[in-house]
Amino acid sequence: MVRPFGFNIMATLLENLVSRRNAIGVELAALDATKAGGLPDHSGKANVGHVQYRLSLYQELAHINEQIEAASGGWEIRSEATT
Repeated sequence: MVRPFGFNIMATLLENLVSRRNAIGVELAALDATKAGGLPDHSGKANVGHVQYRLSLYQELAHINEQIEAASGGWEIRSEATT
């Protein structure tokens, strides 16, 4: 959101939610075999839950999308007939 010059106002809830959603999208897009979440799960000396990490990002994304919809007021559709 563009603010008038000289106004230093804290980000709104909606702006923060959109920012976090964008960050999750970037993180999901960057997943590859060199990053957590980009590999299948494996166990050994250190159990690594790559699939669970990736799933948690998708779940957070879905939850944030719901919050964005609620914070933005949803939609109202009106129909009028003129004669």
